[in-house]
Amino acid sequence: MARHCFFVFSNCTDPAREEEFNRWYTHMHLPDLSHARGFTGARRYVNVDPDAKARYLALYEFETDDMQASLASIYGLAAASWPRRRHIDCIAPAPCTAVASFREIDPATLRPLEPHEHAHYPTEMPESVRAGFASS
Repeated sequence: MARHCFFVFSNCTDPAREEEFNRWYTHMHLPDLSHARGFTGARRYVNVDPDAKARYLALYEFETDDMQASLASIYGLAAASWPRRRHIDCIAPAPCTAVASFREIDPATLRPLEPHEHAHYPTEMPESVRAGFASS
């Protein structure tokens, strides 16, 4: 099987929720997406340039001979997380960057979210999120 990397550049849209965003992404979102077809691992990075247009990079790794099916699987898992209140609403796609330096985010530095901390997450994908990631 072929090995693939899928890059997702994103930003947190609410600076007051940046820590929550990183805790959610690391301890909730990545585990949810880890069930995607052919998924073998993921790592997250933060841009070392504080003024960059893309603050975060998630690198997803796959072993598959059908990357389109793997992408459909990961997108389906992300969409399915909304009704279960397992998707944060302060996320937006960021422009891909041709040259940048990112530092890995160490999961051990982030405390997992408690159930009461994500009980307010929306049960449907906001149009701003849908439009942003659908056009990516």
